[in-house]
Amino acid sequence: MLCLDVPFVTGGEYPPFLAKHGNALCSVYFSLHHPAMADARQLMDTQDFTAMISGLSTLSDTPQYVLMNARLHAPDKYFTAKNLDSTVRLLSELIDKTDISGLIFSDAYYIQALSDAYPEVVKNLEAVPSVNALLDSADRAFAMLDMIATTEFKPPSKLVLDRALNRDMKRLEKTVQRIRTAHPTIKLNLIANEGCLFECPYKPTHDAHIALVNEGLCGERTFAMNRDFGCIRRLLSDPAAMLTSPFIRPEDTTYYEGLVDGIKLCGRNRGVDFLKQAITAYLHKEYDGNLLDLMDAMGDLADQRIIPNAKLPDDFLKRVTTCSKDCRSCGWCADLSDDLISRIDPELTTL
Repeated sequence: MLCLDVPFVTGGEYPPFLAKHGNALCSVYFSLHHPAMADARQLMDTQDFTAMISGLSTLSDTPQYVLMNARLHAPDKYFTAKNLDSTVRLLSELIDKTDISGLIFSDAYYIQALSDAYPEVVKNLEAVPSVNALLDSADRAFAMLDMIATTEFKPPSKLVLDRALNRDMKRLEKTVQRIRTAHPTIKLNLIANEGCLFECPYKPTHDAHIALVNEGLCGERTFAMNRDFGCIRRLLSDPAAMLTSPFIRPEDTTYYEGLVDGIKLCGRNRGVDFLKQAITAYLHKEYDGNLLDLMDAMGDLADQRIIPNAKLPDDFLKRVTTCSKDCRSCGWCADLSDDLISRIDPELTTL
């Protein structure tokens, strides 16, 4: 059975829920929602550090990783001791008070700057590439590992391969085989419930804009951009794009067993109820409800569209992993979406 790599948050009943299922977990990852350790989501309220440490202590046997996966940082941060000091103080406190294994990053410049300034601190931490490093081939994975080797960070014990490989079994098998041959101890995971567009053309810019907002370099307009010009507009106007999204349904995780080691689940900003529901579905390998209820990015549309997960055809995974990916020429997902996806009309208030 594939283990789960899941978000950790400090909601009251969530840490005990995770502890109950600790044997099924590969690892947990968490955000401090702190400017000195910005992640790839909009900054929310700073986490209660005491509550975070207390909650993580209930998962002492589970590898723990802090997120520092912002796409980029303000240029001065790479060179300014004050900013690097702030990040390292947080890392040092986590090292002292938790069983943290490492950090998850997207900005290779920043981990090099941290390594140069504080080699004695970072040598205790793995540097794990974010899924947004787009490790869609062994070559890209090897290049990333070579870069990490130039720092004082420990090499990663796990890699999350790019979500596009979820829908290309031949390329996934080839990539896994080459990485395992060269690095047999590294665990390989796939992200299952992001719900982004397939090979999303907006994502690099989207990630960069989130980082700019979190760095205080511009105002928050990312949701409006997606609604007016990007993925939300696409998904609403072309529901078939929801089916071509490279998610892995809970029922289909079995087909990846023996190929990869674990499944990464996301949705850390969607709340405890969402996380418990998603984790439960993937633990039980079934979900009899709206598939969008399990998705992170596409979950914003769960109150507008319904994809009855249990009604997806038995050959769904086979069809979407062996097709040409030329969706306009194929049309299979478009036909399926016409038959399956329903629209939720907004309720009108009676005066």
